[in-house]
Amino acid sequence: MRNVGWSRQRADEKLVDDMPRGGDLRLALAYANSYHLGMSSLALQRVFELVECRPRWRCERFFLDGQGMPLSVEADRRLSEFGCIAFSVSFEGDFVNLVRMLDRASVPSRRRSRSDQHPLIVMGGACAAINPLPMAEIVDVFALGAAENLLPALLDCLESETSRSAALERLASTPGFFVPEHHDPENAGLAEKLRKLELTAEQMKTPGHLPTTAIVTPHTEFSRKFLVEMSRGCPEKCRYCWATFGMGTFRWHPTDYILESLERARRVTDQVGFVATAVGDHPEVERILAQATDMGFRAAVSSIRIPAVTEGVLRALRSSGDKSITLAPETGSDALRAKMGKPVTNELLLEKIRLIFAAGFTQLKLYFIIGLPGETDTDVRAIVELAAEARSIMIEQARKTGVIGQINLGASVLVPKPYTPWQREPFSERREVSRRLTLLRKGVLRLPNVSLGSVSIRQALWQTYISRAGSEGADAIERMARGEPLSAVLRSLGDRLEPEVFTRLEGELRWHFMRTG
Repeated sequence: MRNVGWSRQRADEKLVDDMPRGGDLRLALAYANSYHLGMSSLALQRVFELVECRPRWRCERFFLDGQGMPLSVEADRRLSEFGCIAFSVSFEGDFVNLVRMLDRASVPSRRRSRSDQHPLIVMGGACAAINPLPMAEIVDVFALGAAENLLPALLDCLESETSRSAALERLASTPGFFVPEHHDPENAGLAEKLRKLELTAEQMKTPGHLPTTAIVTPHTEFSRKFLVEMSRGCPEKCRYCWATFGMGTFRWHPTDYILESLERARRVTDQVGFVATAVGDHPEVERILAQATDMGFRAAVSSIRIPAVTEGVLRALRSSGDKSITLAPETGSDALRAKMGKPVTNELLLEKIRLIFAAGFTQLKLYFIIGLPGETDTDVRAIVELAAEARSIMIEQARKTGVIGQINLGASVLVPKPYTPWQREPFSERREVSRRLTLLRKGVLRLPNVSLGSVSIRQALWQTYISRAGSEGADAIERMARGEPLSAVLRSLGDRLEPEVFTRLEGELRWHFMRTG
């Protein structure tokens, strides 16, 4: 089987800041998906920068691309040569890819089968702190929280401890780490809950805590963009959203730090992307966007909350050449949106859409969720009606400019996530979800210049199972990693799906051994 080579990617990469690029200790930083997606991750970029800036350490990146033994981007070194492999995982779907990478590196996927001759497997990222239990038979150590707070302790441990058992024992007694060999919440329980070490508002106000792109490359979702984190958390309390409840209260990075980072990036790119759960809610977002434009950057935002859409924000984005914007109404009716904790009316949404098209934007993406608690056919039809009203506004503006835009609807099926108010809710009945998606598709087909993206009920069902499962979930993850189709895996789970997925959860929830937020 052929290994992937990284010469092309290396040639096109540009370091934003000079780094020591030396050291006698090496950490394998792995992203269990493609280079294209991994290098779009600000979390991965941040960890790379923090490791590289630590004395004695060198960080080498690994991705899923290719076949055979995974090789590092930096030196084509084999993944199996490293003493520690740190995976950054933000999506449950990448649990399967993590096992695939271990298999390709000839590293035993089960932690109990590994010895001192094998790497220590660490997993960080959002999924480590949502529900790590399905990976608890696979991963040695879970890092719960921000890299700034956890990497120093991890690297200290790797520098000092020479055996696997000593490293695991030390990390198990260190705040912010879940070590399955020493913590057994499913069987023995814990004396006290493990705590996630997230970046605090006080930390964000001090230098050195602003995540930005370390390496600019054209081979990403955000080609040649320098990414800057604007804030953490969200001022809304949508009942389905883990980021709202799992990331703590809404807090933002100081404007001066953000603008200083743009000065550093000017020598390598003229494109900047501002990312966060609530980019537009930074108190000085208009000033930041305007100054970025004045500095010669083409600015873009990951998404924006509906109330945060203002003429000033739109003006700054359009002056950068941006023609597309994304909003998330989630549903078509005011009543269901209020029930989910999103206090936004259709009247306000359409007012903001009018501003968007009047500002010269021609591409609008609207995200919706199907399968919400209390949802009816009327709510689904309301999505079509809302899309039709948005289209009318677009056509009205097109009569003035002669340019007809496009409205793209994105739909997903509700996955009740841990640590959200809907964490106990059952997954909607499959036939009912399928019927309502058909209802939505038929309605959208009648609207010219409006499209609907594809939706996978099966993937949503798998994600629900794996985000709620205990350590027994490792079996299904391994089988998928080794080629068994998802449909076959779901069928084999049989009766296990009913209590885990299709039944409202009662009593103590297995993932509540962690304190989050």
